[in-house]
Amino acid sequence: MPNGLPPSDSTHLSDLQRSEMIEHYGGVVDGQFAKDSIMRRFVNVQPVRGTDTLIDRRVGRPKLQRLTDGVRPDAQKTNFGRVAVTVTETILARDSRSQLNEFQTDFGARAILGREHGKELGKFFDECLLIQAIKGAYQAAPALPDYNGAFGAGQVRALAAANNDLDPDLLYAQIASIITAQQEADIDTDSSAVFVRPTHYDVLLNNDKLIDRDFSSENGDFANGKVKTIKGVPIVMTTRIPTAAIPNHLQGSAYNVSAQEALTVAIVTHPSSLLVGETIPLESDVWFDKKERVWFIDSFISFGAAPRR
Repeated sequence: MPNGLPPSDSTHLSDLQRSEMIEHYGGVVDGQFAKDSIMRRFVNVQPVRGTDTLIDRRVGRPKLQRLTDGVRPDAQKTNFGRVAVTVTETILARDSRSQLNEFQTDFGARAILGREHGKELGKFFDECLLIQAIKGAYQAAPALPDYNGAFGAGQVRALAAANNDLDPDLLYAQIASIITAQQEADIDTDSSAVFVRPTHYDVLLNNDKLIDRDFSSENGDFANGKVKTIKGVPIVMTTRIPTAAIPNHLQGSAYNVSAQEALTVAIVTHPSSLLVGETIPLESDVWFDKKERVWFIDSFISFGAAPRR
């Protein structure tokens, strides 16, 4: 104790350096985020540096013409355009303590807190991207400039009556029709995915054609609760699809969910359907505020997403 006074913080509790605490805690957060976030593995997340806006250039479909002897070919212009996403918010998972105590001395305590922070940030990240996928489905094709049909409108299918989403055949038919529409639009569905909540995953599990070996070879196992694909597109079970309207989303108004959007029971999307950027990759810190006399254990990330249409 310097000057015979008790220490002003809890760094005396062990010989573990703050950098080592951050490294261990942050490593667990990163690992849990990577494990829990299905969308992080699904889409390409681009770094945003020196600005808060990520711009993606796109080009329309070229127009072909026939070459005729003695006739000058028409001048043809292929229009360029762009889509953008702006990163405006930083999302923080924080734990505050008057003393570090068990966090500093107990390896397990740091791991538990790191897992919880990583899990919540991963769930939040996925929810934001799935919300943007829903919004993209409701968007019309871009009108100007003329892209010569290179970018179509989103696809929405409405079930005719309440509780039709609990009918295995009706639910399958609507999902399959969207996949077929994407294929008709020359979209490579080999990289697409069907996202459904556990309730509707269970509904699809009761569709005989998806798991019966007479129709689908090794596509599912009813006893083990597994069904793999619809028309070759993987089925991903997730609880991150909103089930209620969100009028004031933590990520900003662009992520608010309307009552209509909250009725979504399945999302069929492609990795290139979303534009995702981050200004701050997932970071962690452990620090002491002398004014508040409190330790803060933080993990934070700053990202944005928008439909690429």
